Order: sequence, then structure tokens, then C-alpha cells
Amino acid sequence: MDPVNVESLTRVLVDIDSTTGREQEVSAWLSRFLSDRGYRVTEQPVADGRFNVFAQLDAPPQVVFSTHVDCVPPFFPSRQELGMIVGRGSCDAKGILAAQVAASDRMRAKGETRIGLLFVAGEERGSDGARVANAQAPSGVQYLVNGEPTDNRLGIATRGVLRVRLRASGRAAHSSFPELGDSAIDKLLDALMVLRGVA
Repeated sequence: MDPVNVESLTRVLVDIDSTTGREQEVSAWLSRFLSDRGYRVTEQPVADGRFNVFAQLDAPPQVVFSTHVDCVPPFFPSRQELGMIVGRGSCDAKGILAAQVAASDRMRAKGETRIGLLFVAGEERGSDGARVANAQAPSGVQYLVNGEPTDNRLGIATRGVLRVRLRASGRAAHSSFPELGDSAIDKLLDALMVLRGVA
């Protein structure tokens, strides 16, 4: 099997418009590409015809390389400029995706087959693909290597997201007698200060 050319694979991927909500075409292309390279591919439905691509070799994966296929708008195709690939998603994260496929293929060529590839939809807005992937994660995976642009610095963890909905109740009072009221806004401001202090 021919080795993956990271540059040309990146450009093919960048040239497919996959701004968030439009990932179907790039996911379908990746699914075919990886199947043709001998991977067992599972398409994990996300929503609105979009899906994640999970690919593995013969052995159950212990290490999974992962990133996302969607990009922020607007779409613009690839070009080469001063020795660099420029185009929507080239560094976040289609170039990373291409490098992960190439790394997986190199490991496979040396006999390592306990590798998986996970490419998710919807990362730029809502992380709905990641939620689907978490629900369908195979047992036995020990490590997930998530690709994001980090200036070649290794991160051993990442910040997560916690969304909360706060409700406060109060009692209205005339501005001439504010002491008779109970301000819901003040309660929310106090809660906000506590949340901002959480590291």
C-alpha cells in the first residue's frame, strides 16, 4: 500500500466544504478512503445526516487518534502560499487528520494494529459528534490522542465545558422602598462571582 501523502490528503480534505452542519460530504469521503486502505469503518450517526467516522484495524484499539472534520465558516479552498497550505480547516484540523492517518499507516506497516481513528462532526459548535462518540466508545481503549493546533506543544489534558442554568427568584419593590424587595439580579451576580472563582 502506498504511504499517505500528508500534503495532498490535507488539500483534498480542505477542498471539501465541511463548515459545521455540512460535514456529510467530507465524512463520506473519509469513510470510503479509509475503507479502501483496509480499515473497518463505522459511521456513527450524529444528526441531520451527519456522522462521525470511526476506523480500526483487526485488533481492538488501545490507542485512538481523533480530531474533528468540521470548520468554522466561511469556506474557502486550499492553495499553497510560501510553502504552506492555506485554506479553511488546514490547521484546525484537516492537516492534523491527515497526519494522524499517515501515523496510523506507518504503525500498521511495522505490525501495530491496536490503533483506531475517530473523526467527529460538530466540534466547532456544540460537540454533538463527541457526545455520540463517547456513548459508542469501544472498551479497551487506553489512550485518546486528540489533535488540535497547539504550536507543537503536547497537552496532557484539556479544559472541558460545564454549562449551567441559574434561576433566581426575588420580590419586586418600589424604588422608593428597595428594602422591601428581594433582588434576583443581585443573587445571580453573587453566583456569577462564585463561578468565576472556580479554577
